[in-house]
Amino acid sequence: MRSLRLARALKITAGLIAGLCLLLLGIGAYLQYLSTTLPDLGVDASTFKPAQTSVVYAADGSVLAEWHGEQDRTVVPFDRIPDSMRDAVVAIEDERFYSHTGVDTEAIMRALKVNAASGEYKQGGSTITQQVVKLLFTDGERTLTRKVREALMAYQLETKADKQKLLETYLNLVYFGEGSYGVESAAHRYFGKSSTDLTLDESALLAGIIQSPSRFSPSNDLAASTQRRNVVLSKMLELGYITPAEEQAARSVEATLAPPTEVPQVAPYFVEYVKQDLIDQVGSEMVFQGGLRVQTSLDPTVQRAAEEAARAILPADDDPAVALVCLDHSTGEVIAMVGGRDFKTDKFNLAVQGRRQPGSAFKPFVLVTALGQGVRPSDVFSAAPYTVKVTDGIWNVQNYENSVTSGSMTLSAATNWSVNAVYARLIMKVGAENVVKTASAMGITTPLEPNPAIALGGLKTGVSPLEMASAYGTIAAGGVHRAPSGIIRVTNGQGQTVYQPDWVEIRAIDAGVAKTASLMLHDVVETGTGQAARIGTWAAGKTGTTQAYRDAWFVGYSGNLCTAVWVGHPEGQVSMTNVHGIKVTGGSFPAKIWQRFMQKALVATGGASVPATSTSAPTGDEQPDTQVKVTICTDSLMLANPRCPNTIEIYLEPELAKRPVCTEH
Repeated sequence: MRSLRLARALKITAGLIAGLCLLLLGIGAYLQYLSTTLPDLGVDASTFKPAQTSVVYAADGSVLAEWHGEQDRTVVPFDRIPDSMRDAVVAIEDERFYSHTGVDTEAIMRALKVNAASGEYKQGGSTITQQVVKLLFTDGERTLTRKVREALMAYQLETKADKQKLLETYLNLVYFGEGSYGVESAAHRYFGKSSTDLTLDESALLAGIIQSPSRFSPSNDLAASTQRRNVVLSKMLELGYITPAEEQAARSVEATLAPPTEVPQVAPYFVEYVKQDLIDQVGSEMVFQGGLRVQTSLDPTVQRAAEEAARAILPADDDPAVALVCLDHSTGEVIAMVGGRDFKTDKFNLAVQGRRQPGSAFKPFVLVTALGQGVRPSDVFSAAPYTVKVTDGIWNVQNYENSVTSGSMTLSAATNWSVNAVYARLIMKVGAENVVKTASAMGITTPLEPNPAIALGGLKTGVSPLEMASAYGTIAAGGVHRAPSGIIRVTNGQGQTVYQPDWVEIRAIDAGVAKTASLMLHDVVETGTGQAARIGTWAAGKTGTTQAYRDAWFVGYSGNLCTAVWVGHPEGQVSMTNVHGIKVTGGSFPAKIWQRFMQKALVATGGASVPATSTSAPTGDEQPDTQVKVTICTDSLMLANPRCPNTIEIYLEPELAKRPVCTEH
C-alpha cells in the first residue's frame, strides 16, 4: 500500500515536472519568437534623438517664436543636468537603476503585492530603461506581449548603452505635464529657468510629477505637488543622496512657480514667412522636431516702426489694409514686414502671398529697359492720349494720374508726373518682351506676359510687396540684384549649420543705367507725385495707383533700405474713393506710411544722411557724374527763366544742357 502511494506520488511529480518543462519550453519558444520581432536598437547615437523644439531669433538675439509639433522639448546633455535632478528621478522612479540590467524583478514583485492589496493599479515596476524603451520604441499599449517585449528590449538596450546615456535620454524624453517634455522644458515652464540652475527642492518637485503629471501638477494643485516633493526628498535621504540637513532645508522651502510665459507674437507674418521658406529648404519634420536655432534678419526696432506707421496713418478697423516690406538692398536681408492688420484673424500674408496690380509703380522696369537701350531722360515724347493696335485688339491709353491731355515732354518729366501716354509709347518702342526680361532679372518672380499694358501695371496676376521691394532694391544697389531672405543662418543643437541662404549677387542692369534711374526716381519724391514721401534726406521712389483706385503703392529707397508699401482691400478689388475723405492714390496714404516708417527706420539702422538735394545718387556702384541737373520750361523745352510758369528739373548730358533760355515767357 505504501509502495503504491509512493509510485503514485512519483507519477504525479513526474507529470508536474513534465508540465513545467513544457511550460518553460513554451515560454522559451514564445520569448524566442518575440526576440525575432524586436527592432534593432543599435548603438548609434541617433537612437536617442527625440523631437525637439526649434527656436527663432531676431537680429538682436531676442526670441521671435518657438516651433514644435505635439511635443515641446529642448534636449540638454547629461553634464548640464544637476546632480539633484538626476538623483531625485532615480530615487523615486528606479532606486536600483545603477545595479539592475534593465528589469528590476524586486520592483515588479513589490508592485504586484501593492496592487493586489489595494485592488487597483497603484504602483508600476518598470525601470527607467523600460520606460526609455516604451517612449522610444513601443506604442504604449498595455498588453502582456508588449510588457514582455519591453523587458527583452530593456535587456538589449542595457548592453548597447551605458547608464549615463540611458538616464540622459530618459530625462529628455519623459513628460512633466503642461505640454512640457524633458527636464529643460519643464524647468522653464514651472520655474522660468534652465535645468542647469535647478535647486534641490525644485528638482524633487519635478521628479515627483512624473508618476502622474495630472494629479501632481503644480499648476493645478500646488499642495499635492509639494507633498509629493517631500516624498521624493525622503526617498533621497533614505538612499543617501542627501543629508538630513539638506532634506530639512529643501522641505522648508515654499514652492513658488514662475508665471506661465508664452513667446510674444512679434512680427507674426514675418515668422510665418520664414517658417514656410525653411520648410521648403529642409522639410517640415526638421523644422518642427529638429531643435533648430533659426537666426533671422528681422530688426525688432524697425519692425515696431513699420507696425506703428501702418496703424498711425490708417487706424480704423474699416480702413484699407496695409502691407509693407523693408529690406537691406546691400544684402537682400528682410528686416521688417507687415502682412496684414491682425494675424490672429487673418493669416494670409499680404506682403508675400498678396499679388495685386502695381499700377504706375511698374513703370521703372520700362524706364530701366529704355535707358539700357540708349533712350535718354531728355528724349521728348508726345503726352497726348494714345491709341495703338496690339495683338489682342486696340489699346487706348489715358493719363489718369494727371491732367496732361496734349503736347510733348521729356521722359524725365513724364516719369516725374507719371504720364501714362508717354510710357505707353515707350514700351512700344523698347518691346514688352524686353521689359519682362528686365523685371525678372531685377527680382519680379511672378510670371509676366509680354503685353504692352504692363507698362502701366496691367498684369495678369499682379505682384507682391516683397517682389517690388526686392526689384527696386536692385536699382538702389547700383544694378546688382540680391534675392531676398529673412534667414541668416540655421543651426542644429550641436551648432552645425543646417541651412544658409546663398546670397548670390547678380548683375541685373548696368550700373550707369541704375544711377540714371535713381536720379529720375529721386525727382519723383522731390518734385513729382511722391512728394508726400519726402524725408529730408536723399530718397527715390515711385507711386502707383490702379484703375478705380483699387490698389495704391509707394516703393522707394534711401540709405541701405528699400521699402514697398501697398494699401488696398484684401478681400477683393474694392475702390478706395472715400477713405478719410480722399481718393487713395500712391502719393497719399502709401507715401505717408513710407515716409513715417523710413524716418524712424533709417535712424534705427544708422542710415546715410545724404542731403535731399544731392545730384549724386548714392547707389552701390558709383559712376562718374555724366549728367548735369537743369531746370526746363515744359512749354518750350528750353532752359527755364524765372518767369516760366511750368518747370521741371531734369538731368541732361553736358552738351544737351547748353540749350537756349526760354523766350516765350
